[in-house]
Amino acid sequence: MKKKIFYTIFFLIITSQFEAHSQNKQNKYYKPIRFTMAGGGKIPLESTPEFNYNFGAGANFGIVYTLNQTASLEVSLKSGFSILYNSSNNNSANMIPIVLGIDFYLYDKDFSPYFGIRPGINLIDNTMEPSVSGEIGISYKKMKLYGAYNYMQIGNMIEFGIGYFFRQRPCGCFPHTK
Repeated sequence: MKKKIFYTIFFLIITSQFEAHSQNKQNKYYKPIRFTMAGGGKIPLESTPEFNYNFGAGANFGIVYTLNQTASLEVSLKSGFSILYNSSNNNSANMIPIVLGIDFYLYDKDFSPYFGIRPGINLIDNTMEPSVSGEIGISYKKMKLYGAYNYMQIGNMIEFGIGYFFRQRPCGCFPHTK
């Protein structure tokens, strides 16, 4: 199942390069690559012996690539660092997420809601845990607010946060003059 998802995403990225390349030739202002950083909180939904935490916080950094001419589909690769904490027995765990995401923006405007899916892995105290996260959010120019549900076999989490893009999301328009 994981290989099928990976190959599907890989195929979409490769085939979309032809469309993005043709747009780049038509629009010299179009810059599809952006860098991002985000920070937020994590609330575990269940407690198991392997995953016994009350809350967490962290930050991530990544690269985002806009795939199509209408600037509605993006793929991203993100990684970061989070700390999960249990207040009852004063223990914590380090979590390093590595995720590949696909986001779909509903329309090409400064303010746009979006939703996405993010398969990946979480390295929690030197153990590797596969995960799938569904995210919804809103973006406005260089900022975004998001909420996500992260599914892992050892325990699920709700995530929320704010993000910043170092460049505004490219528009799907084709300006002819500066």
